[in-house]
Amino acid sequence: MRCRMAKPGDSFDWHNHPFHEFTLVTDSDTTIGYPPGKMAVRENTLLMYRRGEQHGAWCSGRQTPRFWVVHFTIGGELRHEMDRFRAADPKDRVWQLSEAQVESFRWQFLQILTEHTQGRSRSLIAASAWLQLLLVTVQRWAEGESAARTLPAGISPDLLRLWHLINASVGKPDEFVKQVYLIPNYDSLRHAFKKAFGCSPREMMRRLRLQQAKNMLLETSLSMKEISSRLGYERQHEFTRTFHQEAGVAPSEWRANPFQSSLIT
Repeated sequence: MRCRMAKPGDSFDWHNHPFHEFTLVTDSDTTIGYPPGKMAVRENTLLMYRRGEQHGAWCSGRQTPRFWVVHFTIGGELRHEMDRFRAADPKDRVWQLSEAQVESFRWQFLQILTEHTQGRSRSLIAASAWLQLLLVTVQRWAEGESAARTLPAGISPDLLRLWHLINASVGKPDEFVKQVYLIPNYDSLRHAFKKAFGCSPREMMRRLRLQQAKNMLLETSLSMKEISSRLGYERQHEFTRTFHQEAGVAPSEWRANPFQSSLIT
């Protein structure tokens, strides 16, 4: 899982992987590539790629979309219930969402990510439960149902901006520490953040850093040295030690068998 803020002119070349993917495009229009070819999509477009399907993205010099990406598998009886996800034509797996639906998707995304990264008791079970709820929600939207709030209230804009700052600073932890203390009323915002996400901003940085490491191990052929550098570690052994402490296995072992201890990625 990840939320990536693209810069003008960024591109993400054609690639595929052995699991399904949701990509929600927000904040800007962009060009998406998927099996039929490249096409322009508007902001608030949700796409589903099935395992093995080639896809990518390309931004013009003025486009700065956010990509909310969820990788998943569907098993058991749920596979038979999610008939809209089995559509053979990829164009039937593209949906234009309303603002309310985007808010709902984003909220559930953050719940999955929070559970998936926090390492609490039964957190993987909780993360999978949130994922199932997201799958059912998107299936309902595909059938024409409107969005309903997942929770009585969503995340405030200030908290979401702080989360995005943390997410964007994963490879620059020292810079993040400098920036947060420039935020007005940071102490009160920090307490509100912990109440909303169950952890402090610094703890969220640690979790997202580990998640980004897993993303790069899973989706790229970067060496351990390159990954550790991109995540802001001065020495590779510091990255290896931290990853092992958090994930329970060495990065190279996790790369070889990423699903050994996970229900979702």
